[in-house]
Amino acid sequence: MEAKRLGYSGVAVVKHSDEYDEDARDDLKRLKQEFEKPGFQVRSAVELAVKSPEDLKRKTKKFRGKADVLIVRGGDLKVNRAACEDPRIDILSKPYKGCRDGGINHVLARKAAENEVAIELNLKYLLKTGLRHRYKVFNQFRSIIKLQRKFNFPVIITSDATSIYDLRTPQDITALSQCFQMTANEVEQALSETPQRIIKRNEMRGSVVLSGVRIVEP
Repeated sequence: MEAKRLGYSGVAVVKHSDEYDEDARDDLKRLKQEFEKPGFQVRSAVELAVKSPEDLKRKTKKFRGKADVLIVRGGDLKVNRAACEDPRIDILSKPYKGCRDGGINHVLARKAAENEVAIELNLKYLLKTGLRHRYKVFNQFRSIIKLQRKFNFPVIITSDATSIYDLRTPQDITALSQCFQMTANEVEQALSETPQRIIKRNEMRGSVVLSGVRIVEP
């Protein structure tokens, strides 16, 4: 598998909520069985395309138990805020899409930190943007990093790959991330530690009865 050859220890296979049905769920299970090996994890993810905070709540309730990772497609400021305020959400994807800034302000940054909602830096979005407007995306990413250093919410870097040609090595990503002022340590956290924390937290969700309280089997 190309991702493993490039040095990754796992991938998440993403399905959009409007395409998610029993066949899609079976496909995700098949991919996990086929490609997951010792030292390489395959996780399922659903990306919610929502129109409003109310729609987000409804779809979160529907899909939270159907995938390992739950992603919300951002860009609308009300949706961005609702996602950051919901601890059931794992990742807010592209909150900056269609925005002049990073789509995250001080209030949302604080909420994302409290609820452990990871803010995504989507490399495909960056690299597919025309050269005339790419500086804007760099500035959006920089604004998110500045807020992250102040409020300490999780950041995750994704490839959003639809083919092997969209994949980049961790070394290439580290070099590219210098353009939006991330350090090598911050890149490592975004590529490795944040995904691991998301997976670990979701493995524990079934045993959590209250915030900060979980059941431990004897």
